Amino acid sequence: MPRMSGADRRRQILATAVDVILKKGVAGAATRDVTQALGVGAGLLHHYFASWDSLRAEAIKLAVQREIDELKEVVAAHPDKEVFACFANWMVEDEDMRHWRLWLNAQDEAHRDDALAEVMNIAMMDWHATIRDVLERGLAGRTPVPADLAAAAWRVAAVMDGLAGAMLVKGSIMTVSQARALILSQLELEGLGQTQRQTSL
Repeated sequence: MPRMSGADRRRQILATAVDVILKKGVAGAATRDVTQALGVGAGLLHHYFASWDSLRAEAIKLAVQREIDELKEVVAAHPDKEVFACFANWMVEDEDMRHWRLWLNAQDEAHRDDALAEVMNIAMMDWHATIRDVLERGLAGRTPVPADLAAAAWRVAAVMDGLAGAMLVKGSIMTVSQARALILSQLELEGLGQTQRQTSL
């Protein structure tokens, strides 16, 4: 069997770290979990990554970017009139809430980890831009439209983060169907005029 190239080995380590973090959580995963999964020593990991923090940050960056890219592809495949429903459905189709758990836990860990803070700040801006694009498409041709789509996107993101946090509570009363309906209603709510939106709230 040919020897694995350095680039391939690095990709393998990153992919394994993503799997480990999704399974054990951002705070629960450690270097030994990755080395055990790969059957290698810690020295190999440190040859490619300066520290666990740097490996974790890159793995989370990869995991989050994959999710955002997947959402963009899924949404792009649907016509504008279906984009809100598509978006709401995709947001709650998360086995064991693993990706939501990673996202929320990474935000929390980013308070203490500079490398992770940089990753999450970039990810949040990409995520925000993605939501804004969804709103722009879903509201195409409607009047009135939000005067500030950027602010609307932040409101939608905040609602989703809150719902995900509620769903992650053990024995949560927030169901997947309820969360889907609430995400969809928030998207639709952003299409109302300012006065109507305040009345609805």
